[in-house]
Formats: sequence, structure tokens, C-alpha cells
Amino acid sequence: MLQLPSRDFGIVSPDASPIFVIGTGRSGTTLLRQMLNAHPRIHITHEAGFYSYARHAPPHVSADEWLERFFQTYSFAYLGVDPQVIRAALPHPLSRRDIVLAYKAVLKAKAAQKGRVRWGDKNPLDTHNLAQIFADFPDARVVYIMRDPRPTTYSFNRMPFGTSSVLFNCLLCRVQFDHIQPFLDRIFEVRLEDLTKNTQAVLRDILTFVGEPWDDAVLDHVRHAATDDVPPLPWFVGATAEQPNNRRSEGAWQDGLDPAWIRLVERINAAAMQRYGYASAQLANEPGWLSMAGALLRDLPNMFDAGIRLLSFARRLDRHFQGKALLDPQEGLLANVSLNPAAWRHYPGFQLPPVPPIRS
Repeated sequence: MLQLPSRDFGIVSPDASPIFVIGTGRSGTTLLRQMLNAHPRIHITHEAGFYSYARHAPPHVSADEWLERFFQTYSFAYLGVDPQVIRAALPHPLSRRDIVLAYKAVLKAKAAQKGRVRWGDKNPLDTHNLAQIFADFPDARVVYIMRDPRPTTYSFNRMPFGTSSVLFNCLLCRVQFDHIQPFLDRIFEVRLEDLTKNTQAVLRDILTFVGEPWDDAVLDHVRHAATDDVPPLPWFVGATAEQPNNRRSEGAWQDGLDPAWIRLVERINAAAMQRYGYASAQLANEPGWLSMAGALLRDLPNMFDAGIRLLSFARRLDRHFQGKALLDPQEGLLANVSLNPAAWRHYPGFQLPPVPPIRS
């Protein structure tokens, strides 16, 4: 198991301390969220995306206007929360300074809907937002889950919401790790490999960190954790419908990644590899610099395509929150899972489900 320096994570008021689960995508954030949600006092929402969407809030748009457009996202639609419940819990007008009150109201409303008192959110991209999270919630409990960068990169390559560029997906692992560095004294780090192999011991440590007593229900999230706010997409099935020991082997990346890319991923993510104890791969044929340079050159068209698609998606979100071209929730979901359209070949016959109607 991961052994890090001992730190004091004392918690004053658990019920007032939200729980955030973060980490590089494909690292086990959904699995950990489901395990914690099996606890009778905890409900962590599935990727409400509040801080990510807040980055698209133009200065001239009022907080109330921005909130109404947040209600029209597929992320909010899947939460199944009535917007009127949120409006009723907020001051009017809502100032930009107090817009975090809307986020708190959403998270608490969803937890109350499940009869839980602890609330929070799971969003891998919130590694980018830790400064704001701790500014808004000084006693937040943030759990960062790490996975070996090599299978993470390989998995991203096969995700419709990932990119077609191996380098881009590899760099995402590095960037996510870099973002947590200023906050290592305030977050709890855990490896996916430990969570799946030493589940009880790891969950005991996490529950101590968030200030909750042990409950055996967390060992059977398939029975005890709700899935109604998780989009029914195939890559979430393993985390919501299977126990950890039934998850697919971590060894697929060794055959799926070119040896040159294995070495490149290791070099780019050397700091994370060292911190979390991931050893370099033993390769039958060691790739040289020419081989690695060739892999990078061949990836350039994919890198360019990934950049264009990501910028286009960001632009559509900008225009939505500016009120210039509202993005229908179904169109928003489709845009999100069209960042790497070639990856859909791994899910033959799957049809994108309709986004649930927004409650009113």
C-alpha cells in the first residue's frame, strides 16, 4: 500500500465539511464515489461540473443568469434536482461573489434527496479548481485518487470523451498531478491499485479523513449506492455495477501501448511515478530516442485534432453561458462524447441515451 508521511487531518465539524473526490479521469473516481455513497451518511454528486462551468461565466452576465444556464446543462439534468428548490434556498439577487451558495445548495439538495447529511461532488477536473474549492470551503475534505499513468493513458485513448492523441492524454495525467502539488498538506492521496486490492483498509483511512464512522455498507456499493445520477454510459458500468475485484485487469496497457509510448508516458509522468511507487516497465526491446521521436511525430495530427475539438467544445460552452447560443442538454452530452469519435468503435451498437428532463 501507498505509504506517505504522517499528517494530522483533524476535522472540527464533519457535517459542515463537504467531500470532494478528484483525480485524473479513468483513475477510479467513479468507483470511489460509489463506495463512499454506500455509507448511510454520505452522498457525493456525480460531476455537477460547477467550477468547470463557472470558468465560462463572462463578467457581464449576472450570477442569476449564469445559474439559469447551469440548470440547462446535461450535468445538472442528471442530478435530478428541482431548480426551484435551489432558487428558493438562495438570496435574490444572487451576487457573483456568492455564486458558490448555489453550488452548496445543489449538493445539499441532492444529499437531502437521498436522506444523507454529508454532501460533496466527484469531478476529476476539479484538480484544476482546488484553490477556489479551499477558498470557498476552507475545511473541505478532498480525496485525490491516483492510478498508474500508463493504463490511465491507454484507457483515455479508448474514451469518446478523451482525445485521439496519446501525448495529450499522457500530458493530462501530468497536468492533473501538477495541479495538486500546492495542496498536498490538505488532501488525502490514495492509489486505485490499493483501493481495489486492500479495499477495507483504504476505505477505513478515507472515512477517518472525512470524519465518518466505519460502516460495512461501503464494502458493497453495488447494493447500497444509488446510480440514478450517473449517466448510463458504458465506461461507468464497471464502477457502478461490479465489485472492485471483478474489474478488468490492469495489464492491457502493456500490449495496447507501443513500447516507445510506454517510455514516454513514464518520462513525462516521472514525478508521479516516483511518488506513488510505480516501477518502470520491463520491456523486451528498449525503444531508442529515434523510436520515441517517431511516435511523437505520428501523434501530431491527433494532437492537432484534439486541440480543435476541445477548443470548439469550450467555445460552445462560452456561447451558452453568454446567452448567445444556448446548448441543449442532449447536444451538450453529445459534444462531450464526441471529442474522440474513433473511440466509439470500442462500444459497438451503443446508442447515446436521452438526457433526463430537467425537473421543474
